[in-house]
Amino acid sequence: MTEYRSGDLSFSSMAVLRDLGEIPSVSLDYFESHALPPLPQGVDVTKIKESLRDAAIWCEGSQRWAVFETNPKKSRKSEDDAFKPLSRVFDAVVREARKTIGDRETTLKYGSRPAKSPTCERSNSTRPDAFLLLREKKSIDDKTDTSNDSWNDIAVSFEFKKGTGEEDRKDDEKKVISSLHHIMRSDPCRRSTLGVTIENTQMRFWFTCRAITLVSKPFNFFTEPEHLIHFFCSLAFANEHQLGWDPTVQRVCVEGKPQYNITVRTDEGKEMVYQTTKVISDFSAHAMQGRGTRVFQARLTLQNGQPVHNAQPFVLKDSWRELGWAREDEILVQIFDGLGKKYDTKKVSEARDYFLTVLAAGDVIMDGKKDKTTSLLRDADELPPDFGLHPLPADDLPEWKSTRTGEGLTSNFSCVPPSVEKSQIHHRIHYRVVFKEVCQPIHDLKRLDTVFKTLMDIHKALQLLHSIGWVHRALSTGNALHFGGMGKLADLEYAQHMDSSITHEVQPGTLEFMASEVEAQKYLFEPRGNKPRGEGKPGGGDFECPFRFNPLHDMESLWWIATWTLYYHVDQRGSRPSSEQITQFYELFPGLLDTRFSTFSTPLQYNVLPASFHDAGYEVEFMHQEIMVAYTESEKSMPPAYTNPLEKLQSCFTECLASAYAASENIEIFSPNAKRQREDPPSDTRDPKQPKRDDSREPSNGGHQ
Repeated sequence: MTEYRSGDLSFSSMAVLRDLGEIPSVSLDYFESHALPPLPQGVDVTKIKESLRDAAIWCEGSQRWAVFETNPKKSRKSEDDAFKPLSRVFDAVVREARKTIGDRETTLKYGSRPAKSPTCERSNSTRPDAFLLLREKKSIDDKTDTSNDSWNDIAVSFEFKKGTGEEDRKDDEKKVISSLHHIMRSDPCRRSTLGVTIENTQMRFWFTCRAITLVSKPFNFFTEPEHLIHFFCSLAFANEHQLGWDPTVQRVCVEGKPQYNITVRTDEGKEMVYQTTKVISDFSAHAMQGRGTRVFQARLTLQNGQPVHNAQPFVLKDSWRELGWAREDEILVQIFDGLGKKYDTKKVSEARDYFLTVLAAGDVIMDGKKDKTTSLLRDADELPPDFGLHPLPADDLPEWKSTRTGEGLTSNFSCVPPSVEKSQIHHRIHYRVVFKEVCQPIHDLKRLDTVFKTLMDIHKALQLLHSIGWVHRALSTGNALHFGGMGKLADLEYAQHMDSSITHEVQPGTLEFMASEVEAQKYLFEPRGNKPRGEGKPGGGDFECPFRFNPLHDMESLWWIATWTLYYHVDQRGSRPSSEQITQFYELFPGLLDTRFSTFSTPLQYNVLPASFHDAGYEVEFMHQEIMVAYTESEKSMPPAYTNPLEKLQSCFTECLASAYAASENIEIFSPNAKRQREDPPSDTRDPKQPKRDDSREPSNGGHQ
């Protein structure tokens, strides 16, 4: 799978196009009724068309806009100049609309600066051919400077072509998707955005939000001007939140840098404003559809309207969960309710040390209602019966290649493409959670013993979850956190009780740390000779038990984190990994789907690692072999009977992680491609019991190669 964080715009665009694949194509009536804001009261598109005809702006006889001397395809002018009259069409439509709604100012204005990229905090070279942008700037640059436009002010991105060939259409589509993607990934103030593509006189409208990306059927904007009139009228006078901006997020300039004032409103009605100080993570926002999660470090500045001074830093998480799913803070409450029923008060209190502390949480409120993607689509729950699927031009894009031996190792993690049903709208609800602890993710730690101490605590958190029938389902280096000498397990939005009948429409997890069976969505260790496989299916064929996530998959993800840590790092500042280490790193973490099981089934060659890593590598390979034993034992019956194998595996992990921790004391780890940025916080001063390494102990299924 292509990576969003490759740092290369063309590859980022490639990832988006390939992930979207094909998108719903809907009628103009549906698009106008659901993807556009409502027309201002009093606006009659038919009457405006007649007024434009009477004013000789649109010519009924020649079936074209008078400001266009000829069809763009026939024009001898440059592409930019051939479509320049579109700005005059916008002005004329607005002028006629004002005659019925009063002389009120538009929210948007038309702009075109195709030779100059709009400014943005995130590096980007995309240049839309034209755009509709806010008259009152939201960008924090000089608001009196009219020579620069900002992506932060653009509501609609346009792409033009004089030609009508397939390559013209493909190029427009690639560019408009790139613009929509850039806005959604870069701007925390955005909930949705729009686009327009034109090939000669054929026009399409585009819309995207966290629930879906849509394109309209094409129409001829010369001979069917009513659709363009509707488009301009509905957008020009809409308010900012109807245009996709979030009024609960305000961009501000702090010490010369952009930050955000974000409002959090609890279920009890308490309102707080937090000012961000830095972005912790926004990787999830890079996908067009999905949760769009952004995590900030922030400080409380206002509480119920009263200023707060010198507040300590917290963590603010902004995300879009699926409708019908609980918020992360609500899931934590359910988990601790379950722990309270199983354990005494002291044990439950100790358990809280392994999870984050929620300070505030609530759904985002807009216009007195919860902010849902349904409001962005004007309550459309379903696509129209006559929708089609429009394939996006991804096949001819260049293949992404991982950095190889000559260049070292890359730490980017691959995004799992969403396995969503393209014929449905997957609606979401916007929420925010504030956590007390500002942690370090495990991939930022700089000592190997700190990593293994953190993994020991993450394992304890998983044991607690598993003991009450819960699974995490999305363990990665991004949610295995270190704080105050302890490991803490985060990102519980995908956590689920094993008895739950609710299913996600997406496959959660980061590919590098996803269990092999989860990637395959089927059981892989079931003995082929099992008699029961053929039972229960009409016709006597093999019966394949429906796949379901179980605790063994969490354990495998934990193992992948330990493995990634060892194979990605070196133990000397400025040193490079051996060619053998690099080769095995890319065999283990190729960033591609459908490779996980064959890789997982192969023993680790931990002798290719730096010598100081070998003892920890031995323990990690022992864990590896015991995971496979647990899978094989559990899948002798279907559905898997994992209880006893899990208990044995957890005991193995407890011992092996503790031994790896002891063997890693004071070993520093370095990224082969980055200078050391900071030291780890001191390791936990507690001295957990360390079982002695037993050199006679051999992994159950092979061992060190």
